[in-house]
Amino acid sequence: MAATKIRKTPGVCNGAACIGRTQIPVWKLIALHLQGCSDANLLGDYPQLTRDDLKAIRTYYAQNPEEIDDAIAAENSES
Repeated sequence: MAATKIRKTPGVCNGAACIGRTQIPVWKLIALHLQGCSDANLLGDYPQLTRDDLKAIRTYYAQNPEEIDDAIAAENSES
């Protein structure tokens, strides 16, 4: 159920998986979480997100780890 909050829309964030009603890519939130950013910090930095959104991104990541890890690696190689 939580994964239904995640959408891929051509032309939005290069087609990356995002929280459905935003243009916030899942990979970005997962990368921040992996760097130690707490849920409280994520919710403070992205006030349009809810705790359910954070559950949805974790569920999506658990189901699609290669996709998200590849997106994080690609972003890091561009930085």
